[in-house]
Amino acid sequence: MKKHPSEPIMHTLIELQRKEYSIIAAIVDSGNNIISIGKTTVFDEHDPTAHSEINAIRKACKLLNSHTLPKGYWLYTTFEPCPLCSSAITCTGIDGVVYANNPTYRGKEQNWSFISCEEVLQKGAYIHDVSLIKDFMIDEIKDYFI
Repeated sequence: MKKHPSEPIMHTLIELQRKEYSIIAAIVDSGNNIISIGKTTVFDEHDPTAHSEINAIRKACKLLNSHTLPKGYWLYTTFEPCPLCSSAITCTGIDGVVYANNPTYRGKEQNWSFISCEEVLQKGAYIHDVSLIKDFMIDEIKDYFI
């Protein structure tokens, strides 16, 4: 069922990141429809877990009234998911992750990605195997933090 990535979806998220000044993530269904969009709201909500990926997952699960996501759902994000988000991804049933930017291009931002998304997903594969597409359309976003 692997049919992602979608340039139009990632392009939409990259444009939204530049407009909102926040990393953006989206849950996409098997028909390439964006089900939910999340942005990072850690400071707004005083919640250290309110990353864009977590917020997108929470919204999608509430919308679907489920604690897991159906087959064929993917997560798109404008930045490599951190260990917290990568662990949550493993628990949701998401088929795959597509991310654009990575910590190499974080500019002066702190490197909180001490364990790569790929490593977390590999170690969690016994729970749920998640496909990973890294650095998708990176040239459109790698200058964001610079």
